[in-house]
Amino acid sequence: MTAPIRLVASDVDGTLVSHGGVLPPGRREAVAAVRAAGIPVILATGRLWSSITELGARLGLDGPHVSCNGSAVVGTDGVFHALELVDVDLADTLAAELHRRHIPHAVYLEDGSLVTDAVVADHDVLALLDEPRPTVGGREGRGVIKVLAFVGADDEADLRAIGTDVARVQRTGPRFLEWSSPRADKSTGVALAAATLGVTLEQVVAIGDAENDVPMLRRAGLGVAVAGAAPAAAAAADVRLDDDLDTFLHGLALGTLPPRSAAGAAR
Repeated sequence: MTAPIRLVASDVDGTLVSHGGVLPPGRREAVAAVRAAGIPVILATGRLWSSITELGARLGLDGPHVSCNGSAVVGTDGVFHALELVDVDLADTLAAELHRRHIPHAVYLEDGSLVTDAVVADHDVLALLDEPRPTVGGREGRGVIKVLAFVGADDEADLRAIGTDVARVQRTGPRFLEWSSPRADKSTGVALAAATLGVTLEQVVAIGDAENDVPMLRRAGLGVAVAGAAPAAAAAADVRLDDDLDTFLHGLALGTLPPRSAAGAAR
């Protein structure tokens, strides 16, 4: 990375916090060290904006943050800098097809609410992410931010092929497959959030662990995959961590960066 580091954009689940939503001991201090070094930290997550408010406050982050995998960029004051919606015909087709296949799902609406055809045990994981519990119903004319299917990679079958011409389809967790606007991903969201702070992507360190982090890992000045990252994220990153993320963050605060991986050095 040749440009000066002026911003850190971090994924949330599986990166800053565990997949169960737990903030590891020492993580707040590590983030604070980066901020004390004059480097702002923002969140870049698949979660709704309302679901990261408490975490952002606990870490003292000023935003704006990237949510819904780049479909929404929202300031801590609640002001939207961007909101990209899914094609509604696709959203309705997906909801009908997931219902037909008896696959639990949730449709994320532009007002921040979630709807589904039936609330089942699979939806309980959303509480761990501070997401609202879905209600049974339709979108009733409201726009759709994303459609989330609760399905493992081995059980996807041909689901991923649905709507690829009008949507971005990506895995955001071991049991999460999502459809969102083709105009948005974490890299576009981070670029917009960074621009509001007077920062370019070349000056950003992006940190993540999953397939939906790949765009920002590739486009940021430095892409960092945490230990245990999904193969796609590890392959896209400049640096693959073996140590705890806190070690990297404290090093970053001191101006020390680990060497690039072989793949990253070839970028």
